Amino acid sequence: MTVGTAEPRVTLTHGGQLRGLWEEGVRVFRGMPYAQAPRGALRFAAPVPASPWSGVRDATAFAPMAPQLARTARANAPMLGGDDCLAVNVWAPPVEPGAHLPVMVWVHGGGFFRGAASEPLYDGAALARRGVVLVSVQYRLGIDGFLHFEGEEQAAPANRGLLDLLMALQWVRDHIHAWGGDATRTTVFGQSAGAGALACLMGMPASRGLFQRAILQSPSVACQTLQEAAAARRAVATLAGVEPTLTALGGAPQTAVLRAVHRLASEPALRQQHGLGGRNFFPLRPVVDGQVLTAPPLDALAQQWAAQPPDLQVLVGSNAQEMRLYHVPGGAIDRVTEAQVHAFAQDVGLSPGAAEALRHMLPPAQQTPGEWLCAMQSDYYYRVPAQRIAALASRWARSAHGYEFTWSSPQWRGRLGAAHGVELPFVFGNLHTPTGQELTGPTPPVALADALQQPWVAFAHHGDPGWPPYAGEEPLLQHFGEALLCAPCPQPARLALWQGIL
Repeated sequence: MTVGTAEPRVTLTHGGQLRGLWEEGVRVFRGMPYAQAPRGALRFAAPVPASPWSGVRDATAFAPMAPQLARTARANAPMLGGDDCLAVNVWAPPVEPGAHLPVMVWVHGGGFFRGAASEPLYDGAALARRGVVLVSVQYRLGIDGFLHFEGEEQAAPANRGLLDLLMALQWVRDHIHAWGGDATRTTVFGQSAGAGALACLMGMPASRGLFQRAILQSPSVACQTLQEAAAARRAVATLAGVEPTLTALGGAPQTAVLRAVHRLASEPALRQQHGLGGRNFFPLRPVVDGQVLTAPPLDALAQQWAAQPPDLQVLVGSNAQEMRLYHVPGGAIDRVTEAQVHAFAQDVGLSPGAAEALRHMLPPAQQTPGEWLCAMQSDYYYRVPAQRIAALASRWARSAHGYEFTWSSPQWRGRLGAAHGVELPFVFGNLHTPTGQELTGPTPPVALADALQQPWVAFAHHGDPGWPPYAGEEPLLQHFGEALLCAPCPQPARLALWQGIL
C-alpha cells in the first residue's frame, strides 16, 4: 500500500469498514470500540464485545477518556471524559498486501484512576514509522474499573479494568491483520499502572496466547487484599456521602465519586484516616479476589510459570529515581520527617535495621529524610518488582532482558532526575509535547529517543533488544543515560534488603 491522498480504509472481520486518515505517512485510526459502552446496566459488568455496524464508520477522532478529574483538579473541577471509553487506536505504516508486521499494544498508566490513550505523549506515529503496527488501549479506571464490590460479583465482577484489557487484546488478535499486523507477533507494553496491569495479565491463564512478548516500564504491581479493597470502598463512599454499596455508589453523582478518589490519591493523611495503610500510595488497585486474580502478580507469575513455563519474552526495567516525580514538585521532599520514613518502612515490612542500611547506601548528600524515603519508595513500588519479574522470566520464560533509565532531567532546578515517567517522551519520540516538555525540559537529548526506540522495536521484531539477557548471579542491565552501557545490576545489596518482602 503506497501513501496517497485518499483516506485509508480497512474492513474488519467482525464489525464493518473503518475510515481513518494519513498523518505524515502513517495510517491513523482512532476511537474504535472493542466493547460496548459501559453505561447503565453495563457500567460495572464484565465487558461486552462491540456490535458490528454496516457502512463506513469514521475513525478519525479519539474516544472519550475514562471518567476522571485533571491531575491538578481543584474542589469544583469538572469531570473529564465519558463512559464510551472502551476503544483502541492504531498507527500503521503503509504496507503491501499480505504483510505481517509485528504489533505493539500500549497500556497507559495513571494509578488505575486517571490517564488516557489520547494523551499526545502516546502518539504512536514515530514507532509505527519504524515498522510496527502500534495499538493503544483504553480501559475502565477508578471505581468503574477497580473498586471491588465484595458479595456482588455477579453484577460487578472484580478487576473490571483487567477484563477490559483482555477483551482489547482479543480484538487485536481478531482484527489487527486488517492493518498488516501479525497477531502472533504481539508485544504488549505499558508503564507504571499500565505495566502493573500487564503483570497481572501475565499471571492469568486467560491471557495465554494473546501476546508473545512484554515490555514492562516501572511496573506498579502492588495489589489490594480483600480487606484493603473493602476499606477503599468505604472510604470512597464516605467522602462521596453515600453508602458503600453497588447501588449507592453507582447512583451517586459521578463528580462526587471522582472527587472522593482524587482526594484520597492526593492526601496521604486522608488515606491513613480511612484505614488505607502507607503502602497504598493510590486508593484503588487491582484486588486479589481469588477468581480474576488468584494471587498478587509476583506470586502468580512464580506459581503459573513454574507449573507451565510461558512461551513469552520479557523486557523489564525501572528508572533510577522513580519517586522524585511525586516528591520533588511542590517541595514535599524537603518536608519529610524521619518518623514518616520509619512509618512507611514498618507498613511495608522493612525492618528498622534494613531501613537504616538502605539510608547508608545512599550518597551522603542524599541521606536526608526526603531523599531516604524517595529511595525506599522507589525500590518498593518499582525497582524491586522490576528485578523480581526479570529474575522470574529468566528462570521460566523464553528470555528476559533488563534495563535501568538513568538520564537526569533538569526540571525543577535539576532535582527531578531520572524520575517516574521521564523515559516516556523518549520511548514514543514525542519530546516536544506539553507533557514531554514538562518531564524533560526544553532541550532534551534527541539521540536518547533513538537509543530507546530502536531496542523497543527490535524486541518487538525478534525478541532481542540488543544486549545480553538477564541471567546468572550478576545479571546485566542496559543503562540509558548520558552514556549507554551494559553493566551489572547496581547495588545488589540494596535489592537484597527486600528479600522476603517483595
